[in-house]
Amino acid sequence: MRKIPILLFFIFFVQITACGMAQQVDIQPEDLVGKTLNETWRRGSFVGASYKTSILSSTHMRWYALTGNLKGKSEEVEYECTKVGREILQVSWREKTTGSQAVVTYNFKTMKMFGVIVEEERDFLLQGTFTIEQSKGEVSDGKDLPELFKKEATSDQ
Repeated sequence: MRKIPILLFFIFFVQITACGMAQQVDIQPEDLVGKTLNETWRRGSFVGASYKTSILSSTHMRWYALTGNLKGKSEEVEYECTKVGREILQVSWREKTTGSQAVVTYNFKTMKMFGVIVEEERDFLLQGTFTIEQSKGEVSDGKDLPELFKKEATSDQ
């Protein structure tokens, strides 16, 4: 009789652990090429500002401001991307349009992003969310993508 609660706890623990493991994503920088990130800043100096960032290659991307003080502006920039965890990538670039340097950390498990915009006079700390879509014109069967991207890629075709 005393073994039943222990057994139930063990089964519960195994199920919770299995669910957590199933949601892990082993994202690589090259997985972003051909994708567009739809980003919205929710905390910090640029609350409500939204951007589309298309990853054109392993070294170039284009951002487009949908809302906020840069609305309508766009720029193709050279970027660097580093893997900092199983589900986490950090991207940095310099903008000629604004004179700023940006560093954004994307968590592909929580779909949250954390950014620092560095300007000559001031730094801005930001927090937001993002979604992923296939870039227009990109055709993919999804076989080369991590599980996180497969649903998005196949539903767009």
